[in-house]
Amino acid sequence: MTPPLWLVLIGLEFPVVMALLDCWQRPEDHFLEGAEDRVAWLRWLVVAVVTVPMLLGYGIVLGYYFAVVRRNSPAARR
Repeated sequence: MTPPLWLVLIGLEFPVVMALLDCWQRPEDHFLEGAEDRVAWLRWLVVAVVTVPMLLGYGIVLGYYFAVVRRNSPAARR
């Protein structure tokens, strides 16, 4: 049985929307260049929301993870 298309699209969009919400709620000091970098990542993640059904948006999400999330984790080397 094939799942409905709307369910597949919701499943594809979920990680990207979570990354967008994470970026929205992070303080500016978590970004390398401050507020300008945060705004740039927000714009890129909006592009990712649009392009994720073509499987291109996940590259942007991975870039966000390595550039922002992983750099600010407690386990990151300082």
